Amino acid sequence: MKIKILLLGRFGRVGDALFKTLSIMPGVDLFVFSSYSLSKKHIWGNNFIDINILDFVALKKEILRIEPRIIINCAAFTNVDEAERKKSECWNLNVTLVEKLAQLSSSLEAHLIHFSSDYIFNGNSGPYYEDAKPNPINYYGKSKLASENIILSKLNDFSIIRTNFLYGNSDLYNPTFVNSVYNNLKQGKQINVVNSLYSCPVFTKDISIGVKELILQQFSGIVNFAGPEYLSRFEIALKICDFFKFDKNNIKEANISDIGFEAKRPIKAGLNSEYAQKKLGIIFNNFSDCLNEMNFK
Repeated sequence: MKIKILLLGRFGRVGDALFKTLSIMPGVDLFVFSSYSLSKKHIWGNNFIDINILDFVALKKEILRIEPRIIINCAAFTNVDEAERKKSECWNLNVTLVEKLAQLSSSLEAHLIHFSSDYIFNGNSGPYYEDAKPNPINYYGKSKLASENIILSKLNDFSIIRTNFLYGNSDLYNPTFVNSVYNNLKQGKQINVVNSLYSCPVFTKDISIGVKELILQQFSGIVNFAGPEYLSRFEIALKICDFFKFDKNNIKEANISDIGFEAKRPIKAGLNSEYAQKKLGIIFNNFSDCLNEMNFK
């Protein structure tokens, strides 16, 4: 009998990579919850259910109908600045949804896999291990920490995967910092890049392979998925420049105070992934080694 896996957030970057990995995983019957739109028509497939995941009555009805063994939640409100202005929307997606999923996972005895963030930390002493004490400094980070606490209080069978700076491909093309830097430098434009905001860039394909291993090994607990390098945004931009042989003179170093962010950012965030590598045998690749797999547009 195939194991039923439910995926929420398929059209984000992590969800995109996960869908492509899990949909070809032997012994898996993969279901996807998402709101249908014309932009998704060409990639809408079998076992895709058109649903507003914030309609909690409909969500409960469909989950109880499918009875998944594993629920993977990649859906999240991730715009850090907008989270300060749209707190109720952020909380509803990042916390209330997770609470509903935890309740349903408990009643179905399903394993809940949830994605969290290095933004649950204050960024004074990263990269952080799994047992580091959280202390978020912005609303987005507070919402992600709240989601973790709900899962910890309600479930015994769960996986909380903390990630940090993400880069990767997506079918709907949701541009990120990496895409923005590439596109501007390719056009010969000058860009200002902050010389702080340290993290451990992780390729979403590596995350998806890690989730596959997590499922196969029936892992439960908190684990960090992050790349092996500790880089500032400026250093990331330089690596993009070196890889594609763009003009370095077009990258100007900036202080974070010059950028004008609405929300506070953890300066030295990032995550240490030694535990995931040793416990699950996952390999996280260097940033430059994955750039040739990116589909830049």
